[in-house]
Amino acid sequence: MKLFDKKSLILLISVVSINLLCIISVSYAYFTANIIGNDKAEEMTVTAGTMKITYTDSNIVTLNNAIPGDSLTKQFKVENTGNLDTKYNIKINIENNEFEDYNDLKYTLTKNGEQQPEKVLPYEDGYIVIENEIKEKGIDNYTLTLNFKKDNSNQNDNANKKVKFKIEVDSETDVRLYEYQEPYKDNSGANRPKLYQGLIPITFNEDNTMKIADITKEWYNYDEHKWGNAVLIDNTNEEIRNKFYKEDGTLRINQAITEEDILQMYVWIPRYKYQLFNAVAGESVPEQMINIEFEKGVTSTGNVSCKYINEGNGTIREDCENAINGNWYTHPAFTFGDTELPGIWVGKFKPTFTLPQSTEEILILPNKSFYYSHSMQRHFYLSNRIEKTSKYNLNEPEIDIHPLKSIDWGSIAYLTNSKYGRYINAETCVEGGCEVWFNNVAIEGISTGCSADSNTEGPNRYITTTVENCEISNQWNNNGVHASTTDNIYGIYDMHGAGNWTRVMGNIVDESGKFLPGSSGFTTPPDSKYYDIYSFSGSFRGHLGDATREVYNPSTIENKNYNYWYTSNSNYPSDVSSPWLIRGGAAWYPDTSGIFTFSDNKGGSYNAWVVITAQDGTA
Repeated sequence: MKLFDKKSLILLISVVSINLLCIISVSYAYFTANIIGNDKAEEMTVTAGTMKITYTDSNIVTLNNAIPGDSLTKQFKVENTGNLDTKYNIKINIENNEFEDYNDLKYTLTKNGEQQPEKVLPYEDGYIVIENEIKEKGIDNYTLTLNFKKDNSNQNDNANKKVKFKIEVDSETDVRLYEYQEPYKDNSGANRPKLYQGLIPITFNEDNTMKIADITKEWYNYDEHKWGNAVLIDNTNEEIRNKFYKEDGTLRINQAITEEDILQMYVWIPRYKYQLFNAVAGESVPEQMINIEFEKGVTSTGNVSCKYINEGNGTIREDCENAINGNWYTHPAFTFGDTELPGIWVGKFKPTFTLPQSTEEILILPNKSFYYSHSMQRHFYLSNRIEKTSKYNLNEPEIDIHPLKSIDWGSIAYLTNSKYGRYINAETCVEGGCEVWFNNVAIEGISTGCSADSNTEGPNRYITTTVENCEISNQWNNNGVHASTTDNIYGIYDMHGAGNWTRVMGNIVDESGKFLPGSSGFTTPPDSKYYDIYSFSGSFRGHLGDATREVYNPSTIENKNYNYWYTSNSNYPSDVSSPWLIRGGAAWYPDTSGIFTFSDNKGGSYNAWVVITAQDGTA
């Protein structure tokens, strides 16, 4: 039964007119297809020799809620109504592919009744027909059939997923047929880094220099403490874009790149569950390796579930089922509003800003100066503006960019304290130790990605002095790697010390349960998915997963108020004028700062990390 009427896509050609007639036919109700016509399309012109093609229509197909065994058939024809022979290409442009195993979705293309071999649907933009000759007045009839492969393997990770793509006809030259190559996937079980449009995968050479990653080969490995990395560039700068992309739009794999080529750097935190180790508020536990297991796709496999209940009297109650030590909890950072996430992209460094303030943009780069003059609302605005700025080449409908939440900080901290971060096993840490090293730059200067000189035991463990600029030997790609979450260049930096404190989107309610803006600049509360809420008062008000109350461990050192892991000195907000959480400590508090340090803030002055997630409503 056909669910959609025929639509026509017309290519206006000055010499040759090619009419593309699209017919959508769906064999299972699990698929839906939409064609967006002239009212949504942007005009585009392609030139090839003396032929000029102008078209004002695009064909976008959305496949929703697919399950193994489903299929879709799409028919269209290409007609040359001109009086000259010509050639054309057919290209599939992928706007969104949520499939975890790309080769589960295959297609066959039949041309004029002759069926070609089955192939994997492109998971990135790719040509499926090139330089096809068509005579004057000629017509080529096509049938494209998509099949969601069904076999005896576990395909639950791909069930109910979405694929959105566009079929285009063009006359480009020097293009190549798309050939499927299985993207690299490590043995840890972590979800592949989700490369939203605009994000460019990178990896590092043995000398810690950067290059564009070949995603069919190893470019991350969580078992080896190598987290996935990606960057954003200025696509309006032709010189920069040409360094990253070939003329056909594909990446220049293994191309060497430098910090000067990049605007922002991100690290992938894959979806995981962790084993509860201190579920009862107020109980003390020593520092230890946190047991983590990665989850496939967006499926939750933990047996613990929690929700926050605002009781309206200044109390935020965390209502959990099965929250006892030894049970497994899907980390709540991977739920964004009503959307389950395969992972989140987190800024690799503390953000810095271009000036003047009226036109400033966020930079996420090493060896940059700290800048603290923003309110929380201003930083929220600047973060959100990234997805709307055309030079990043992002697809705004599929992503959401916002400041780091308190629970997000916790997801990084726990992954850092696992065998995928700074632990080898329960008894052994990486060479640089269990704790992220200290960034000891306390005043404006070259500072992001810096580390102190040494890390030793005891409360005064940092053998260094506050400096204005980071020495070359201590920068991010030298000994500064000890200040990353992985003790190598693949991790996240600046989470321990690093100038001043770091704000997170975590806020206490007032005594009647209402939002407290402090000096944040918010006149009304942001959407609840953008921040975590905490009780107005009490000793242990943290949530499971946020790396506060679960890491309680009072120090035995006389007259020292070190109450959290790695002798962190932490306290919750408890004042209407300072309702926001800050994390990480400051460079001038070397013996009490750390990834498990937290305190209160008015909502101004400090900066905050940037996060990229899927848009709420998409996976």
